[in-house]
Formats: sequence, structure tokens, C-alpha cells
Amino acid sequence: MEDTSTNITVSSISDISSFNLERVISIRGTIDSISRAEAEVSSKLRAAYESDLQAMAPQSIMFPGLHPAAMMSTIGLSNNYRGGGGGSGGANTGGGQQQQAQVPANRQQSGQAPAPVQAETSYLFIPNAAVGAVIGTKGSHIRNIIKFSGSTVNIAPAEEESGVIVPVYEGATQEARRKVTVVGNPEAQWKAQYLIYEKLREEGFCGNMEDVKLTVEIRVPSSQVGRIIGKGGTNVREMQRLTQAVIKLPEQGSTVGEETSVFIIGTFYATQSAQRRIRAMVSSPAQPQHLHNGGGNAIDTAALTHAAQKLEI
Repeated sequence: MEDTSTNITVSSISDISSFNLERVISIRGTIDSISRAEAEVSSKLRAAYESDLQAMAPQSIMFPGLHPAAMMSTIGLSNNYRGGGGGSGGANTGGGQQQQAQVPANRQQSGQAPAPVQAETSYLFIPNAAVGAVIGTKGSHIRNIIKFSGSTVNIAPAEEESGVIVPVYEGATQEARRKVTVVGNPEAQWKAQYLIYEKLREEGFCGNMEDVKLTVEIRVPSSQVGRIIGKGGTNVREMQRLTQAVIKLPEQGSTVGEETSVFIIGTFYATQSAQRRIRAMVSSPAQPQHLHNGGGNAIDTAALTHAAQKLEI
């Protein structure tokens, strides 16, 4: 402020909601002073954004095809959803002209337009009892998921799911489940699926587990099933070890039709890692997909959490 002879304030963190992660920087002063201050603020925001990307880069290898900005977009989201956060801020009542700039929560700060990415379709199976929580009062929550993620989210009517049995994690009850269809690019998939997982966790659908486990279905070309399984099942076993997800495919050679369903069971990070690896594998048929992430360690959820904590405002 002293360098530019302006008054600069930042809106309170308590003003953030789970679907609006932006804070507002207000600059007051003369036009020339505001111009200098805006340039300085923009420079610092760019440096912070690039630093955050570097912090997430070591874990991004676990999610092929996903920009680190997608992972950054959900950092601290659960705390904001519950109305957490404190601190003070707000408008400065001093004189002079005022300019407001929003602190972006996504990759727009980089100044580069994202390259178009083909939309993907995923299917999440949630407990029937959780449908109301995901939809929200008069559809408010599902509308917010769609708005924040940029995806299309549809929940199948109960009558369409009667008699449908999907694989579930070991020990889970065979209760009625509803199919949630999510259509969007990898970043939209990450955001929408995260919010669905997080809502179920908040509503207590973890059971006796520390985290929510859901079944996610993706569809792959039937011609690629053998490649995913690998000789003697080596590929799918290694993928399960690395992602900590359970991956269920039909027996090799038993598939019919052009597409085959792959069921992935696990926590949010586990199912995301498996989805991204499988999609990367089938989208590059000319080159084998290497499953190992450097030293071949399994997905490190603790490291992801630690990186998230470092980036929280």
C-alpha cells in the first residue's frame, strides 16, 4: 500500500461459500495509484498461482490428463461448505476512487485459455437414502454442483434402478442405489464427483469407515478390455495396488457390444486415480500406458492432504 499510495483491503474469508471461492480485493486511491497497485497485486497473484501448481505437481502424476488446477479448486471446500472460516475484512471507508478485483479460484489467473477437452461420462451409484441430500432443498445443492463444476449431473428416477445390482465394497449392505450420471471434462468430473462424495461424508454415509466409498462406472471400448486386464491380470492388479481402488471388469473375451462397463470402488481419490489411469490407457492405443508413478508407490492420500493444507488460505 505504501509503495502505491493506495488503501487495499481483502474481503473476509468468512464470505466464501463452497460454490464461490473468490475473495475480493478493493483498491482505493487515484487512478494512477490504482493502476500501479493493480499491476503489483496481479504480479503477486500470478506468483502465488504458479507456486500452488508446483506444490500439486508431485501428486498430479497419479491423475493422468487432469490439470493441477482442478485439484486446487477443491482445496478447503468442505470447510467453506460448513460455513467455516473467520478473520475480519470488508470495505474500507476511506475516500478516493475504488476498484475491485476478484481473487480467482481456478486456472483463469494463469492468463491462458484452457484447451478444449472432450467430455467424459461417469456414473456414480449412491445410496437411495442419500438422494435427497445430494439434490438439496428444491434442487439447490445439485444446481450448485452443476454451476461450480461446469458438468451435467442427472440422478436416475427410482423406478429405473429397480433390480439393478452393482458391485460394492466389501462389507457394504446390498441396499438400493441410484445412478448419478456426470458428463463433463476431467476437471468438471473431479469437481462434481468431489462434491457428491463430500456431501455424503457430511451427511454421515461413511458407515463404520473413515471415508465414503462409492461405486463408479465408466465405459471403455470392448477392444481395450484385455489391455486393461493385462496378461494374467497383471495390469489391473498393479492399477489396484497403485490407486487403492477395487476395479471390476468382465472376464476377458466375455464382453459383447462396442463398450464394456468398468466398475471402480473406493474413496474419492482412489476412484479418481483409477478413472484417469484407465481413460489414459484406452485413449493412447499406440503406446502402452506405464502404470508406475516413479518409484511405483501407491496413491498417497496423506501427501495430497498435506499439499492441500499448504495451499489453504
